[in-house]
Amino acid sequence: MGRLTFMQTNRLRRGNALLITLIALAVLLVLVMAAIQFTGTNKEAAIASSRADEMQACATVARRVLLSKLRTVGVAPTSLTLQTKLPSAAALADQNELLTAHLDKTAPEPVIVALDSSSMGASRKQTREMANTLGPTTMGGGYYRVVVTCQHPTSKSQSELEFTFRHGL
Repeated sequence: MGRLTFMQTNRLRRGNALLITLIALAVLLVLVMAAIQFTGTNKEAAIASSRADEMQACATVARRVLLSKLRTVGVAPTSLTLQTKLPSAAALADQNELLTAHLDKTAPEPVIVALDSSSMGASRKQTREMANTLGPTTMGGGYYRVVVTCQHPTSKSQSELEFTFRHGL
């Protein structure tokens, strides 16, 4: 009874090998599941980063579209509004919307504000022809602050861009 035969010892060793193999497979399974979950998280972060880049580019497009509207003759800069769909997707419902508005607004609002020329560095010592003229110190040009927003209708992603520009001479 005290002595084990060769077959009994061999059977005990095989049982341990099976147990060690099952433990190794369980550890490997946990590592694979963690890698899969990390890949999914990384993919979601890449999608979010891509959407943020798209919204920033869209806000820049809104800025350029608004500045191009300044070329319209006889239009005061403070009366300009922007409410345009950007053809960024095939479906009309997925196209980004450009607005002259702050975040979370659905309609354009008057966000083009005239600024005091002295706050933008204009001075009375600007070089210009003064012969036979009486005019403003900034040669007739004005400074304006504008807020434009780009909104994605289905994902509700938004990007706001505030900038200043000078219009006129």
